[in-house]
Amino acid sequence: AMVGAGNTGATMAAALLRMGRIRGVHRPAIAVPVPVPGSARRNLLVDAGATVDPEPGWLTQWAELGREYARVRLGVDEPTVGLLSNGEEPGKGDRLRKEAFALLTTVKGFAGNVEGRDLMRPVVDVVVTDGFTGNVALKTLEGAMFGIAGLVFEVLDEPAWSEVAGALKLRLLEAAAPLLPDNTGGAVLLGVRGVCVISHGSSSSAAIVSAVRVAAESVRAGVVDRLTEVIRQGAGGEGSDDAG
Repeated sequence: AMVGAGNTGATMAAALLRMGRIRGVHRPAIAVPVPVPGSARRNLLVDAGATVDPEPGWLTQWAELGREYARVRLGVDEPTVGLLSNGEEPGKGDRLRKEAFALLTTVKGFAGNVEGRDLMRPVVDVVVTDGFTGNVALKTLEGAMFGIAGLVFEVLDEPAWSEVAGALKLRLLEAAAPLLPDNTGGAVLLGVRGVCVISHGSSSSAAIVSAVRVAAESVRAGVVDRLTEVIRQGAGGEGSDDAG
């Protein structure tokens, strides 16, 4: 296993060169657990930036890998899958979305299109998309969360809230703990012959500890063996097991 908090592209390159791809995997994908407020649930966003211009069939493979990871690591018995698009109705989206939708209908648990607002809601367990859209969506969520948190604490610093501000801030921090990047452990690169956890470049020491914990738990859970078996069973089609 490896944990990296530097440049994402460099971390991916290191994983591919040292570990190689699982035979049959077209391109690895970055899977990010997205917390759902008010619950212990985490939705899985795949891909969050590894491949910005994928083929439609690759999204099908990422859905299969994401489902198995959600089952093994997140404890979801029968994960559901949604395709991130600009509308819930079938037929919505650009050519990539439309072609991927048709292919995803063969994936067990596919529930159709989902929208950006569903990323932090208990709608589906795995949200699959291209790396460009996924990365933009993820960073938009991060920015919105920090913006809202800043606004709330700014209001609580007003004199009118002075008597209860301390207790409210403490309770808000406790409630927000599952949402903090330090506690999520980072993203996992699905599709390589090893465990690769990618952390944020601004990770604190606590975030690195969480990332190492995710890596260790993934090894103990046999995540790579399970993903390899999914591809071997024919979900991924033909491909190469080298780093090229």
